[in-house]
Amino acid sequence: MTRLSIISAATLLFVGVFLLAQQKQSPQATSAALDKMIAANRSQKELAQYVFDNHGCKSCHTVGENGKLGFTEKGKQLTNGFEGCIRMLTAMNVIAQVPSNQRSADQKTKAQRFDEFGCTLCHQIVPGKMGLSVLGSKLSNLHLGCVDVEKQLASK
Repeated sequence: MTRLSIISAATLLFVGVFLLAQQKQSPQATSAALDKMIAANRSQKELAQYVFDNHGCKSCHTVGENGKLGFTEKGKQLTNGFEGCIRMLTAMNVIAQVPSNQRSADQKTKAQRFDEFGCTLCHQIVPGKMGLSVLGSKLSNLHLGCVDVEKQLASK
């Protein structure tokens, strides 16, 4: 890989993460909006769509079919060398058990992406394990975790 390719890829990733961060609502705003939607008797699919639309998911993903999300052009570019959201979360469950000063270069890269891609909005690394933020716990209780949102939006 040439130096120019590495710089281009790093620039693209930085811009993508910056734009992603611009599109997300605060956890408090999301929690309040979900409460209003629940009070208005909105469907599970509508709640999932809200999460997808307001937390940067749509900047990389498209609503897919057959239980899977698709990719936007930006998402296709970011997938090069990326393990995917679910695999990243699975990896982070293991990485969370390794003290940060003892992590391999690969583990450090995954932990950095975990933060940059917005996973920490719902997921938290607490010493020795993976935990959920307040918003993550709420979404989990509503059956709107990462996989649930994908299933809701990518099903017919």
